[in-house]
Amino acid sequence: MNERVLRLLDFSRIVSEVTARCQTPYGEERARLLRPFANIVDARAALSDTEEGSVYYRLKGEPAFARTGDLREVVARAGVGGILGAAELYALAETSRSARRLARILSELCERADVSRFARQFAALDLPKTLEDEIFRCIDEDARILDQASATLADLRASMRSVTQRMRRSIDEMLRSTSIQNYLQDQIVTIRNDRLCLSVRADAAQHVRGIIHDQSASGATFFIEPERVAALGNELRRYEVLEEREMERILSELSALVAPHTDVLLEAIEVIGAFDFAVAKAAFAHAERAIKPELDERPILHLVQARHPHLDRAVAVPLDIHLGESFTQLLITGPNTGGKTVSLKTMGLLTLMALSGLFVTAAEGTRIGWFDEVYADIGDEQSIEQSLSTFSSHMTNIIRILREASSSSLVLFDEIGAGTDPTEGASLAMAILDELRARGIRTVATTHYSELKAYAYTTPGTINASVSFDVETLTPTYRLELGIPGKSYAFAIAERLGLPQSLIEQARARLKTSDERVEDLISHLTRRVHEAREDHEQAHRARQDVERLREQLEERVRLEEEERMVRKKKADEEIRAYVKRSQREADDLISKLREMAASGAVKDHQLTEARARIRKLAPDPTLDATPRKRSDETLAKGDEVRVLSLAGQKGTLMSEVGSGEWLVAVGSMKLRVNRKNMELLRRAEKVETPVVMLKRVSDGVSPTLDVRGQTVQEAIVEVDRYLDKAVLSGYHQVTIVHGKGTGALREGLLLYLRTHRRVRTYRQGGEGEGGSGVTVIELA
Repeated sequence: MNERVLRLLDFSRIVSEVTARCQTPYGEERARLLRPFANIVDARAALSDTEEGSVYYRLKGEPAFARTGDLREVVARAGVGGILGAAELYALAETSRSARRLARILSELCERADVSRFARQFAALDLPKTLEDEIFRCIDEDARILDQASATLADLRASMRSVTQRMRRSIDEMLRSTSIQNYLQDQIVTIRNDRLCLSVRADAAQHVRGIIHDQSASGATFFIEPERVAALGNELRRYEVLEEREMERILSELSALVAPHTDVLLEAIEVIGAFDFAVAKAAFAHAERAIKPELDERPILHLVQARHPHLDRAVAVPLDIHLGESFTQLLITGPNTGGKTVSLKTMGLLTLMALSGLFVTAAEGTRIGWFDEVYADIGDEQSIEQSLSTFSSHMTNIIRILREASSSSLVLFDEIGAGTDPTEGASLAMAILDELRARGIRTVATTHYSELKAYAYTTPGTINASVSFDVETLTPTYRLELGIPGKSYAFAIAERLGLPQSLIEQARARLKTSDERVEDLISHLTRRVHEAREDHEQAHRARQDVERLREQLEERVRLEEEERMVRKKKADEEIRAYVKRSQREADDLISKLREMAASGAVKDHQLTEARARIRKLAPDPTLDATPRKRSDETLAKGDEVRVLSLAGQKGTLMSEVGSGEWLVAVGSMKLRVNRKNMELLRRAEKVETPVVMLKRVSDGVSPTLDVRGQTVQEAIVEVDRYLDKAVLSGYHQVTIVHGKGTGALREGLLLYLRTHRRVRTYRQGGEGEGGSGVTVIELA
């Protein structure tokens, strides 16, 4: 990519901003070399790296890299047997440790985010932890070799501390000695040539035995190392020499440990650099609110809400731009201000950013095609706010573009044809655009020539666009409108700036009729386009309203269905609970009946029948709840059916109560059930009843039995005997009077009647019959 174009489109500034966000010299090196890639595969891989860096940055912030210089030369030196310094060794261990730490963090992140590319790279590093541990054991963060690095070093330093203490004690004793104090200039100890010295008056120097190391500037003081201290100093110096040799030996051994691992350390440095660079790109994207663009293999542009990253977000108006699909040339017209140039630079810069693996300052849905080169002719390397160039510089650049550009290139012209006679310049511009269009080269050009506005209307594959302009403030709004040519607003701007109205009228009078017609046509088309756009937006809003209502209706239906299913589930659970409770109560009743049977009050066969009939209330545990295919057979009263909506409970049809609905007796319950929720089990038995002459017994059996005041057990025994007599007496319906009271007697009798062989149905008494104080029984 041409370096001049990168500079013209402000890409160099983007590079500097990304570089500033890197934390390591390796990341900075990659950032400084940031350029568009030579193929789309590498560009997509770089975008994936930026995406993983963005995930890490969002979840973890900036990584904690080791703060070191460039260690590649250090590692190489260790690889050929060189001896590294303590600071260099510590920096290598720190780098290895930070790489190991990042490997662990990325591995953990993989469980909840996609950072697999870098996680694999860090995990593949076979970093020498034993080397790290050994270096940290021997060297601290201030690059000091620790006493524990070797036993010899520890002993030497212990001896040095002992000698130093003896020296300090000796010289302190001399300071306190009255025989010496008279010769001293000051009661202090100074250091000269790394030796402890006394400040002795020059006239008394001969009285203090020792070595003179220095003299004051005035000559009045000699700095003398006392003789007995000098001996200790010599001993200390000997230990220091031994210490230096031991430390050199330790550094040599540690450097030798580094040598076998130079390859993996260099690989770790590369991975750290790549990750640092990726996170720096992510940090830049986060600061600019940039998104990952989709790279298209075709040379197209589809920018959604795009903005120049160097414009203030608070005032910049996003651009919607597309190029290369339905048309290949875009001519941006309008006032001769910075608005058109900003649009041009935004397209070029975002294209360069995407092809370099950077996120772009646009909205989701942005697609940027693969361009092998981006060419730009934007004046004399102007800034966004300026528009200055010469015709010759334009032509030199344009000739080079025509010579080099291909059908996969993107060409940007600012004020094409400017800098010469307007008529000739416009004609030359149209010839250049024709050449580029014939070669299929995607081109965007800005102009204020009316001839080029007409050219865009009459040339296939070319459309007009304009940057809207606020005449009141004399500033562009940066809103790009496709399909609408821009006006120059020369008269309006001049009037706003204070040019006399008379001069403006003279200018209008001198305007060519053809130019005036073009401006009128542009105004008319602009109004029509705006009207069409407004109609489109209204239709879009209406569609959105309809879609919103549809979604609300679907949500309401869904909620109602969920509520219906909840109610059905609750009802099913209540029915099952009721059946289980009834079964338990029946078992309790049977237990009590058994006790009574033992005393002879109830017959054994009655007990067996009661148990069998009670068990019919329980659901079949092997029942398949899956709806079966039901026949269209006609049902009839007395048929035995399975009620599918009641978990397969069995029931008997009593009567048809409506279209497709039956009254079904399920145990003691009578329910309205739809035909589709029933499955026929068995037809009602057709029993031929023989003609029998029954003689009504005249034993005084009443159609009403009063059991009020009795216990449940007493009442059950009496009711059982009574029902046998009532059947023999030919009654079809009888009434049991049990009273209201606490309801215990009533509930106990109803539980018993549910399974009685003599009872077909029963009900509570109606008005005039006794109400809830009686139970009316239809005999079988």
